[in-house]
Amino acid sequence: MYCKNCGTRLNDNAKVCPNCGTFIDDGSGYTLLTADNRLDDFYSSEPVDNKGRGIIAYVISLILVIAIAGGGAYYYFTHIKPKTAPAPEVSFTSGCGIINEDVPVVYASFEKDTSIQYIHGVSLYEYDGKDTSGAKLLSNDYEYTKNIDDTFRAIFFDTTEFKLKKDKTYNYYFEIKLGFIGSNDIFTYTQPVSFKGGFTESAADTVFDHSNSKTSGASQKEEETTEEKTTKKTETGFIYESYWFTRPVTDNDTRTIFVFKFSKDNTYTSTKYEKKGGSDWSVSTHNGKFKIEGEYLVASDSDGGEKSYYKIGNSSLTEELDGEPVQNLTPRKYNRVKNAEDFFGL
Repeated sequence: MYCKNCGTRLNDNAKVCPNCGTFIDDGSGYTLLTADNRLDDFYSSEPVDNKGRGIIAYVISLILVIAIAGGGAYYYFTHIKPKTAPAPEVSFTSGCGIINEDVPVVYASFEKDTSIQYIHGVSLYEYDGKDTSGAKLLSNDYEYTKNIDDTFRAIFFDTTEFKLKKDKTYNYYFEIKLGFIGSNDIFTYTQPVSFKGGFTESAADTVFDHSNSKTSGASQKEEETTEEKTTKKTETGFIYESYWFTRPVTDNDTRTIFVFKFSKDNTYTSTKYEKKGGSDWSVSTHNGKFKIEGEYLVASDSDGGEKSYYKIGNSSLTEELDGEPVQNLTPRKYNRVKNAEDFFGL
């Protein structure tokens, strides 16, 4: 006797096929053994096509898995996954020029950046001016400057090693990755710049924050009129035209220097540069008020608390304590880390 389902030879008294599990029903028919031990799907003579039934079950299971996975993914991306906020507006201007007297740079300066918290990387590419798909990476070695209020001012690349040819026109673009206050997202911005090599114009005014309050014509005339009335008036116009650096102080492995910027509205901003060991410079600022009292500039914090006295000389400011000179402040055109490093000989 043979199993009608799989064809396996059976003993005459067999009740179940040892190969496929089919129940033998006295030779008149048989039924398949199902997973839950229920006896159904009775057949009297024709073998069951288990292969076809298995394929159908597999296809149905696969469809169900795909449907469930797709539905879950749709729900995640539409209801659970945080949506990326649109890129904040940031405006740039770009150009080229000379800084630090002899360093040729290309730069991208920030027009609007009050909420920028980090620069996560900047790349400079050269391309044909039209299609960026074949752009050539030139450098990732960027530098940046900040304004006195600690906002970012400009990003620039030293082009000395690019060996630019005087009469050749170059097309570059900046790829700038920025992080913003209150956001974990990183946004990428691009800024093109086209120029001819061999440039000689200065870019210092754009790259560095050294804006100086100039005395207006009316104010100059008013001062001249006042001086005609009294020869004892102290000249103070030069105070507003420079950043004033204190004497650098080294305490163990910590270097510190302060920079003051006095404005004609009788307020000042103090920038503190501090470097511990081999770490980067930390920069912080605070604001205060001051007034001119005879031959002295008297500065206090924003609450009018502790006062500092600076004697006004001929284009000089000297800090005094109890009438004794403590240190001469050094006027500089720029307020930046490079100046602090110069003072410490770094």
